[in-house]
Amino acid sequence: MPMKTLPVPARLYVAATVTVGTIWLLTFSGLPSIDRLPEFITLGLVACLTAVFRLQIPAAKNRAILPSSFVVNFTSLLLFGAAPTLLIAALGELTRSLVGTQRSVVRALFKIACVVITVRATSLSYAVFGGSTGDPALLLASRAFPAAFLTYFVTSSVLAALDVTFSTGQMLARIWWRNFLWSGPTYFVGASVAAVLAAAVDHRLWGVIALGAVPAVLAYLTYGVFVGGDASAGRSQSRESLDEGMAVVSREGRVILWDEALESMLGCPPADALGRPLLEAVPTLADTMVPQVIATVFATAEASVPEYFTLQLASGRRILRFRVLPFESDVSVLWNDVTDRAEAEEALTRSEDRFNSAFVTIGYLSAPGSNDGLWEWDLARNQLSFSARWKSMLGLPVNNVMGRPEDWFKRVHPEDLAALHAALEAHVVGETAHFQHEHRVRHEDGTYRWMLCRGVAVCRADGRATRISGAQTDVTERVSAQEQLRHAALHDTLTALPNRALFIELLGQVLDRRKRHPEQRFAVLFLDIDRFKVVNDSLGHLVGDELLVGISRRLESSLRDGDVLARLGGDEFTILLTDLANPNEACLIAERIREVLRAPFFLGDRELFTTASIGIALSTADYTQPEDIMRDADTAMYRAKALGKARHELFDTGMHAKAVDRLGFEHDLRGAMERREFALHYQPLVSLSSGQWTGFEALLRWNRGGHPVAPSEFIPVAEETGIIEPLGTWVLQEACRQAAVWRRQFPGGVFDGITVNVSTQQLARRDFLQVVQGALKAAMLDPGDLRLEITETVLMDDPERAEVVLRDLRQLGVKIYLDDFGTGYSSLSYLHRFPVDTLKIDRSFVASLKEGSERPAIIESIVTLARTLGTHVIAEGVETERQMHELTRLGCTEAQGYFFGRPLPACSTESLLADGRWLERPLALPPAPESDAPQAA
Repeated sequence: MPMKTLPVPARLYVAATVTVGTIWLLTFSGLPSIDRLPEFITLGLVACLTAVFRLQIPAAKNRAILPSSFVVNFTSLLLFGAAPTLLIAALGELTRSLVGTQRSVVRALFKIACVVITVRATSLSYAVFGGSTGDPALLLASRAFPAAFLTYFVTSSVLAALDVTFSTGQMLARIWWRNFLWSGPTYFVGASVAAVLAAAVDHRLWGVIALGAVPAVLAYLTYGVFVGGDASAGRSQSRESLDEGMAVVSREGRVILWDEALESMLGCPPADALGRPLLEAVPTLADTMVPQVIATVFATAEASVPEYFTLQLASGRRILRFRVLPFESDVSVLWNDVTDRAEAEEALTRSEDRFNSAFVTIGYLSAPGSNDGLWEWDLARNQLSFSARWKSMLGLPVNNVMGRPEDWFKRVHPEDLAALHAALEAHVVGETAHFQHEHRVRHEDGTYRWMLCRGVAVCRADGRATRISGAQTDVTERVSAQEQLRHAALHDTLTALPNRALFIELLGQVLDRRKRHPEQRFAVLFLDIDRFKVVNDSLGHLVGDELLVGISRRLESSLRDGDVLARLGGDEFTILLTDLANPNEACLIAERIREVLRAPFFLGDRELFTTASIGIALSTADYTQPEDIMRDADTAMYRAKALGKARHELFDTGMHAKAVDRLGFEHDLRGAMERREFALHYQPLVSLSSGQWTGFEALLRWNRGGHPVAPSEFIPVAEETGIIEPLGTWVLQEACRQAAVWRRQFPGGVFDGITVNVSTQQLARRDFLQVVQGALKAAMLDPGDLRLEITETVLMDDPERAEVVLRDLRQLGVKIYLDDFGTGYSSLSYLHRFPVDTLKIDRSFVASLKEGSERPAIIESIVTLARTLGTHVIAEGVETERQMHELTRLGCTEAQGYFFGRPLPACSTESLLADGRWLERPLALPPAPESDAPQAA
């Protein structure tokens, strides 16, 4: 115990006792003779081993305790005398202090000093009354023997009582009489045992000692049962009394009175409690409400209500009820041990709870007709119980012993364990009304089964959960079906690759991870197979599907672990490249992809070659949405296609600006018809022999918000977006209407007809013939006045279809012009098949007409070919008089170009017709601006 907490008299007493004991130990201690040394060492070891054991002797008033060290010390005194006994006593008490719960140095020194003084006084008394060591008639020394054990008892008890007296201020006689006098008879028993042992050792009766050990042990065990029964009886009797145990505590917190019954209740003898702070005597009380209640009673001077608390002692868990009563300068603490009654009530409550929770489980958790496995978790005792069905669901035998939570949790899949713990904890603390969780549990065959686990907690009145009862359902088949449905929903059925939805989900996860780790680089590749439509249209969709599967496998082989390949649809693929060391690594992978696609694909007896255009978007930009980076990769892919295909391009901000402009351009183009921004301009066709106009070519113009747009810019966009079909129909209808008006307005004029350009999409329409017929009928124009102008490319895309449509148009009376002749890829055999009325020489041949040029020979060949086929020839793009004369010399009969007249609106053309200007040979005109360039519609 700390010296600074003791009163001054107690400090002086302790210091004096330690000083005297130390001097005596150093002065009078010593070893026995050499022949006694083995017995001395043996007895010293026994003193160390038995120092912490106590022998209980029942008495009428209380249950006394006798340290077994007294028997050892008294035996040593009878055998060796005072000097060796001092060493053995000091060693035993030191061992007892080291292994005890109170590790106070001052307390240890004080107890060693007390036992040294006691042994020294006992040895003097024994010597005075004629006692000696090694005497065979030891027991016959009637005066020395009682004098010795009485001296030991009185000295030991008085030293302890003085400690209490100086610490608490109570009278010595009162302390000794109430707390120590009753233990006197036990010392007589101990001394008698010591005398017998000393005589046996002195006469070397080792066999007798060995034989006597067996009945001694049996007697001790029987005695222990007797003591235990007596203690139980005492506890039963004390439960009927309100003052079963009592302690008095001073205002300074020191124990003034310690009832003997508290020794068996709290495991602390009066000698260790009196005069000491309560929490020092019983440290486990510090974690209970006892100190706060005592402090409250001192502060309010009012008795406390009965309180209950649980105390964990060396003898086990005890449930105690206590009450604190105030007095003038101290308080009385009354204790009742209600462990047995409380445990019986808890057992009854658990039984009722189990019945109620089982009813809840069966009635509310198990579905009607289900074959669920039931389980119950006793939270207070941390024990689990499982039904036979629960065990059979996991392939376990019914007699398998499972009672700990670990028996359940160790079977749960490691990836699911944390979520299961979280769900259980949330329900136990009241955050959820029911516990429900799906997780995988290991079957005895090594596989994992999906289980739906549900439960309901049973709570006390204060809301604290005491147990959880639940049911377990095997949902493996349902989860498997759901996973198959999810796989089907997130994967392409043809190639088994992730689809757009899964790719966007995975890309979103990468973007979220990059927010936490900005240093991580990734890239998205957008890949489109070049000219895949040709394969589908020429060889069929089955071959196209086989090619897509082959391409998918090659793409997979060219990627790294962790990369993601997805098919968006058609011939479009996306690739997510993660953990890039540098941006250039994405370009290297794109080049590797293009390389693996260069090798031919063998599909049946066919050998196919393919290439890909790849757009790359790097994570260097601050992307927040998956759609944004995919959009930019798509933009870069279209840039690669525009630059010639079979290549890869990195996205930059300029591409995005162009894409935004293109989007706005398409938007304006789609609304241009409704806003009536389109108009037709008409360029005259001229007879080179007479110089007179013979007809007009209708050319489409677009005025976008007051600014003219060149046909070379908007016509390709209209073809890509599909706007060309309704736009081409409007051009045809408007041109026929205007031609019919002029026919009626100028009946005597030289007007051979109107020429209209037709796109590939228009000619591919199944109802194109009906569209032409409708336009002619609506305008009341003779079919012979309409010329449809097509290009060689239109013919070669689908020659069979083109031949049928052109022959139907010829039978209708419409004439067919072949535009830009000599620049395409048509063969003479195809040209001979098609019903063509006129060949139009491309402006590139006309523009190069000059002395020494090879172009005149080409033009002359075209003219000769036309005569052979029985067709006419019209030259386009005539801009000079020299070109006109050269074409006339080569045999060309008609021409058009700026030399004769630029394209003009209908009103301007109508004015020229009205003035008769079409009869005059035109003069050279200045070049037209780009917006007026004679581009075909």
